[in-house]
Amino acid sequence: MSFIVAEVVNGVPLSLLSHPGLFSKRKLDLGTRVFLENIDIPDEGKVVDLGCGYGPIGIYLALANPRLEVFMLDSNPLAIRTSTSNVERYGLSQRVHVYRSDILSALDVDVEAIFSNPPLKGGTLFLEKMAEQASKKVKSNGYVEIVVYKGEENAIYYLSKWFSHVYVKKRVKGYSIIRSDK
Repeated sequence: MSFIVAEVVNGVPLSLLSHPGLFSKRKLDLGTRVFLENIDIPDEGKVVDLGCGYGPIGIYLALANPRLEVFMLDSNPLAIRTSTSNVERYGLSQRVHVYRSDILSALDVDVEAIFSNPPLKGGTLFLEKMAEQASKKVKSNGYVEIVVYKGEENAIYYLSKWFSHVYVKKRVKGYSIIRSDK
């Protein structure tokens, strides 16, 4: 069984294959929608969609800006298969790469930005590891943007250990978009 998640965000049409066992398998969740509607997309360069699931953030970034090279990372094999399929459906394989990764361990390049709707089940341990690993992968003028649901204080705490400027960009219905500048 599979699902098609069809949405338009900021004029960018998304039609993504999804499966049971993946987060928000039937529709784009509110947190991801709010995130995409308010995301700061670099003009060019390399970016990461961390915890990509079936790929809405990474594919949105690639469609919104054709000058980006996107690395989509997830630890779930089903997410990797599904994201890879969605990347191929859009014909983006030349500049969108999907890797199985424990947080950022599979990433072997430095990037302009990292974007994530971190898994709630990962808890503070995920946030702590993500912040530390991201600080080593983001270029000196780069940043991390995440969306969290009622976990703003923990995210700010861990990101502030590794990034010089951490702030809440926006709050919507319990979701906080947090940006961390290096």
